[in-house]
Amino acid sequence: MNTGGDHAFSTTLSAFFRLRFLQFFDGKNYINKSDFSIYELPFIRKMLYIFSLVIIHHFSLFILEIFKVAHFNKIILLRTIFSSIFTTILCIIYFFFIKIKH
Repeated sequence: MNTGGDHAFSTTLSAFFRLRFLQFFDGKNYINKSDFSIYELPFIRKMLYIFSLVIIHHFSLFILEIFKVAHFNKIILLRTIFSSIFTTILCIIYFFFIKIKH
């Protein structure tokens, strides 16, 4: 299935909510720092931040995909939850095992 535009929209929507989620999960602390890094967030806040962005991305992606097929079923919520959990786990594995030089 050709979903390049759907992924682009979903990624842009997640990027739009990024700043609001940072304000929510880290308060106003990140605004005061000019060199803010996600690596500075505590683990639980980092996990919630990633999960929130992933769930927005997947939910909007699956909504657009379902509207293309022209039938809406209740599986969209389950697909969103399970794929978001899997993607979040992959992101957490990335943060634990890949060392990025600052």
